Amino acid sequence: MDQAIQKRLSDFFSNYKLIIFKKGHIIYRPEDPITNIYFLKKGLVKQYIISEDGDEVVINLFRPNSFIPIMTVLSETPNRHFFESQEETAAYSAPTSGVISFIKSEPEVLFDLTTRFAKAINGLSLKFEEAVTKDASDKILSLISYLSEKFGKQTDKGSLINLPLTHQEVANLTGLTRETASRTLEKLMKDGLIINSNHQITLVTHLTDK
Repeated sequence: MDQAIQKRLSDFFSNYKLIIFKKGHIIYRPEDPITNIYFLKKGLVKQYIISEDGDEVVINLFRPNSFIPIMTVLSETPNRHFFESQEETAAYSAPTSGVISFIKSEPEVLFDLTTRFAKAINGLSLKFEEAVTKDASDKILSLISYLSEKFGKQTDKGSLINLPLTHQEVANLTGLTRETASRTLEKLMKDGLIINSNHQITLVTHLTDK
């Protein structure tokens, strides 16, 4: 994010209360009225739904400088998702009306937000495409590549995803069963495509160089 835009956002949101959420805190539940927008200062927030079968399906992961849940507010639709902190998370809480007024008055902030929306929609389109056209290995490799770009830190072995990922979480993010995700991750490790240690995945160097 451009430093000038980040400063404008920080200046605006610093007028409001900073809230600390412990890991696993549900910030919003489906049908909760969206009275406040949270601007993420640090941490990670997961957006997900629970399917009719009781399975968790992850829609998105939000990192610092995200507005939560701005897309729901701008689309003027009832909230259908859970928003849950994945680690200790700090976020400014500002009234929804105030945030909307601020965005309308700041063209550069609005353009930055629009650009992020475009990237998010493109990511969802790719996720849908992968769901209907790719096998389990391709789905998980695509996920790891995406997370590497978003959360990766370069090491001598490759791009380390700075995000703890259990087999169940990989399954939730790809729409696979836990068993299939576990088998596929083991295969990708044997093939030398990834390293998986202590729930942290590294995309190996020869893939990140492509």
